[in-house]
Amino acid sequence: MKSGFIGILGRPNVGKSSLTNALVGEKVSIVSPKAQTTRNKILGIVTTGEYQMIFVDTPGVHNPRNRLGEYMEKCVEESERDVDAIVIVLDATRAVSENELSFVEKHLKNKSVPVYVVINKTDLVSYDTVYPILSRLAYLTNKEKGRSAIKEIIPTSARTGENVEVLKKYLESELPEGECFYPEDEYTDKSERFMIGEIIREKALLFLQDEVPHGIGVVLQNMTCDGKLTSIEADIVCERKSHKSIIIGDGGSKLRTIGESARADIEKLVGTKVYLKLFVKVREGWRNKRNVLHDIGYS
Repeated sequence: MKSGFIGILGRPNVGKSSLTNALVGEKVSIVSPKAQTTRNKILGIVTTGEYQMIFVDTPGVHNPRNRLGEYMEKCVEESERDVDAIVIVLDATRAVSENELSFVEKHLKNKSVPVYVVINKTDLVSYDTVYPILSRLAYLTNKEKGRSAIKEIIPTSARTGENVEVLKKYLESELPEGECFYPEDEYTDKSERFMIGEIIREKALLFLQDEVPHGIGVVLQNMTCDGKLTSIEADIVCERKSHKSIIIGDGGSKLRTIGESARADIEKLVGTKVYLKLFVKVREGWRNKRNVLHDIGYS
């Protein structure tokens, strides 16, 4: 039996969570077109008769501007420790920037674990777009003093599944011999309550305007289940009174849309009918307040 951890790293909005979900075959991380959707370190677990592979999905690497940003950056740093391989995800729909090249070089320098580079979202572009990215990375496939080389560069599409199994095969070869870290029927380390909160936040990200999502969080206040019905009360926390009215919408229409969409996904998760009641609470500047961050789960 082999088992080990694989760190999934990259800049914001390159598709790390989508790739993690595709590798695991389950939805362990929420996804949206908005940058910095992932805020926590989330484990996605794949167990077969031959191995247990644990993917560590991380927030996008960015320059933190508040305590929430600092927490997210800490999650990334922790995710690089004690892994058996690193996957750096790039976005095929945009040219590789100097910052991204520096990011890749940083992780090659003095690293004792293999580094794979994935060029994601290839279903959205032609090979003529992917080729310049491959050319730009070519010099990093050769070892230089004080720096390891990229082990493999793999164009993938998390959405269509293109080359996802190819990547998984490469990563399987990097796993050391060892016993499983988690029970074989688990596919994430996160609790049901955490996953429910993330589903609600995902739907808020989907239906709200661009200026609101980064300033929202979700707190589950109450959750009960009698075996047939799961009742949930949750707060959507925002930073400004003006945001509260946007989240609620005319006559409560926006909040109702968020709740209906979230309820459908939560029912799939918990396996019962769901009664979901959402409230909107204003906590000005909550992303810089330790007590509120702790209540929401960022601690």
